[in-house]
Amino acid sequence: MQAHESRVAGYDAMHVDPVRQTATWTRAGTVVLEAPVELIGVFFPDLGLFRWWWSGKEHAIHLAPARLDEAFGHAQRTDMRPLLTRQHQLDGEDDAAMLCRVAAYFAHATAMVQTSEEERVSFFAVFAATARAPAGMGREVARTLPPPPVREAVNQSEGLQQAPSVAAPTPIREPARSLVLPVVHVANTMIRRAFRVRARSALLVVNVDTSRDKARFYVTLVAATDDGDLSALDTSRELLDAAGIMLVEDARSGNGRWGKLVVRIDCEGEGAAIRSCEVTV
Repeated sequence: MQAHESRVAGYDAMHVDPVRQTATWTRAGTVVLEAPVELIGVFFPDLGLFRWWWSGKEHAIHLAPARLDEAFGHAQRTDMRPLLTRQHQLDGEDDAAMLCRVAAYFAHATAMVQTSEEERVSFFAVFAATARAPAGMGREVARTLPPPPVREAVNQSEGLQQAPSVAAPTPIREPARSLVLPVVHVANTMIRRAFRVRARSALLVVNVDTSRDKARFYVTLVAATDDGDLSALDTSRELLDAAGIMLVEDARSGNGRWGKLVVRIDCEGEGAAIRSCEVTV
C-alpha cells in the first residue's frame, strides 16, 4: 500500500466508479493512475452497522470470479469469524476500515479507498494497474467550481429580509411489511425451537437508541403458548442480523428515524403472520 501511495503522490482528486469497478486518480486534470476496484464493505454510521460485500448475495450466481473471493475462502479455511459474519455492530468508521484492510490484505489488494455518500461509507479494494502517461481529461470531466453561497431571499415590495428555509424533518411511517417479514420469520423459527408446545402469539420489539454519538438497537422477543405461559427468548445472532438489515433497508427507503418498533405476531402452525406493526419516536 505504501508503493501505491508513492505512485499517486500529489494527486488532487480520486473518483470511484462502482459500475465499471474502477478508481481513477488525477492531478491537474490528467490521469495519474486507473485501477480496478472491488467493493469490500459498507458502513452505516447512524446505525453503527457494517456489512460485507457478500452480505445478501449468498445465493446469487456470479458470472465472473471476484478477487475478494480469495479473502472469503481464506476466512473459511481458517475459521476467521469476523469475515464470515454477515454484519457487525461497530463503534465507528475506524473499526470498519480496520476490518476492510484485513480483507484487502487476504485478497492481495495493493490499496484500499473509501467513499462517503448520504448515510453510508463504502470501502473498496484496489488492485495493481500500470500508471498512465499524462493525458488531457477533456472538458466534459473537468472539475467544476463550487456553487455560490446561498443568500437570504429579500422581499422587494416591503424591503424585508426573509429567514432562510429550514428543511422539514423526514416523516416517520411503519416499515414496509416486506422488510419486517424476514425478521418475523427468524423470530418464528426461534419460537418453534424453544417451545415444546405450540406458541399462540408473540411480541417483537426493536428499540433504537440515538442518545449517544452512534445509534444502537436492541431486540426483545416474548412468546405466549397455548397454556398461557409467557417466556422471553434470548436474542440470537440471526435475529440481530435480520433486524439490522431491516433497519438499514428501511432508512434507505426514505423513512424517518423512529425509536421503537412493536410487532405483534400470530403463530400459525409452521408459519407466522403480522397482526399489527407500530412505530413510535
